This record gives sequence, C-alpha cells and structure tokens, in this order.
Amino acid sequence: MGIHPTPDPGPQGQNCCPVHPSEPIIGLCGCGALFCRKCSPSAVFCARCHAQHENLTRSRSQAAVIAAPAWPAVNSTRFGAVHDHPHGPHARPLSQRVLLEALTLTILTVVVFGMIFQMQNRAFSFSSAGDISGYGINAAAEPIQKQTNPFKTILAVSDGEATLSSDASYSISAKVESAKAYDDSISSVIPYDLLLTWGDMADSDVDSKLTWEQGNRQGSVSGTLGGGGADVSTSYVINHVSNNHLVPANDRIREAMASIRPGDLVKIDGRLVDVRLHTDDSRVLAVNTSKTRVDQGDGACEVIYVEYLKINEKSYR
Repeated sequence: MGIHPTPDPGPQGQNCCPVHPSEPIIGLCGCGALFCRKCSPSAVFCARCHAQHENLTRSRSQAAVIAAPAWPAVNSTRFGAVHDHPHGPHARPLSQRVLLEALTLTILTVVVFGMIFQMQNRAFSFSSAGDISGYGINAAAEPIQKQTNPFKTILAVSDGEATLSSDASYSISAKVESAKAYDDSISSVIPYDLLLTWGDMADSDVDSKLTWEQGNRQGSVSGTLGGGGADVSTSYVINHVSNNHLVPANDRIREAMASIRPGDLVKIDGRLVDVRLHTDDSRVLAVNTSKTRVDQGDGACEVIYVEYLKINEKSYR
C-alpha cells in the first residue's frame, strides 16, 4: 500500500518531488522511491513500478484467455473474466481457472460414466430378457383361450378331406424347445409338432438344464431343477409346457413352419380344433384337441389351426 504523508509547508523544494519540483510528494513506493501525481497516476506506485504492474496484469489476463479460450467473458463473476476492481483491472488467478476446469471435467466424466453404466445395465437387462421376450413376442405371458361360436371348415389334402371343428380361439407366445416334422397317417393335415414353453420355463436358466424330446406325436421333458429361482415345481412344468399339433391354414404358413428351430420365439394365433380326416381309402382318422394347459399324457396336446404365425421377426398369414 502507498502512504500519504502530509507535506511540510517549508520552502519550495522541500517535500517536493525530485523529478517534478513543482509537485508535492504524495507517497512512498514499495521500492523506496518517493513520487508525485505526475510520476504515477495510480497514487500507489512510482512510475517504474506502475509500468511493471500494468505489464504483469496484461500478461496474466492473456494467460487466462489462452487457458480457457471458449469460456465466455460475459459472466465475469463465475468464470473469472476481467472485471472492474478499485485498484485497476485484475483477472481471476490462473490457478482458480484450472481448478474450475478440473471440477467441470470431473463432473462431466461422472455423468458420462453414469450414462455408460446405465446403458450397459439396460443392455444386460435386454440380454437376460431376450430368452423370454423379443421381436414383439412375450413368451413370459400365458396363452389366451376364448370361447367362440361354433366354427367348421373343410380342407382338401393329398390323401383325402379333413373337417376341422372348433369353439375356441387360441393365441400363444412361446419359446420353441423342439420342432419335428412328421410323415405319418395324419401328416397331410398336421405336418409339424412344436414343443413349446412359456413363463419361467422359457428362461434359459431353466430350460437349458432339461432334456427335451419329441416322438410318436408326443413331447417329453426330463432333468433336475434346483437352486431356487423360479418356481419350477412339477405342477408348474406341466402347466407351462405343451406339445402342439399344427394345422397350417395355407401353403405360406406350411412352408414357414419348416423353418422353425429350437430357441426360436413364436407367436401363434388361430383356433383349437378337432380333426376328422376322411381318407381316399375310406378311413376316418380322428385327432381331438386339448382345451386346458394342466393335463398330461394321451390327449393333452393342443391341435391348433394356425391362421397367423410369427417366427422371431417374420410374420406369416
């Protein structure tokens, strides 16, 4: 700080500036030099120290701008741009700018990592749910069966004529555990069987521990489950696994059925039907559908007249 001694009213030249004899001394600079108002306009430093102070202030201001060229100067209080000061312009110290930059970068880093972690969690969730649902097919849901007005249709097949009778619509979204094409006495009407699971039985942690088999128009599952998790009691297995006899409503759906593989997700809409095949050699072959999910053994298979079929992302009508 400068000091302001009271001039002594002595003879001219006493208590006067040695550089400007007509001007009284108004202060003592920190360097020890006396100065008047003409020596330095700051009333704090002598002329030499005032010039050095001005150069130092300008160099600090330039350094601050180089350190953060994109920071706006309009919000001088927050971002440390040059602002008015009682003793002249002073920039916020460069160390404070560096700290602000470091703090901003830290916050941005935390936010970015949080977003990445959240997206990874979502990806993991989608992956774990992919075994049960995907492509708009929710294999976690229960099949839907509804009572309808009596329905009957006749299909012309290679070895005769088939009559289909129904009083129930049926829709199932499920995971394919096994698929089998048949060439037997009824295959002209029912060419394919699918062994399907839904609910917790469709989860890979469950079905991967089991053995799935098809043969002689029947489906079977064997193996041991344990270790907690989903409720996989015997009754749950019976209620969430079924062997399905598929009757295609047209050739396009029949061709699509040939592409089904274990692990596929399928959605089937149609009707539960009883089949009567009148063969060209005067035989009558009868296959009746199950209308409940809780049965097992002979007669427990659903016979589905398939009017709509979705296999993963592809749909057929």
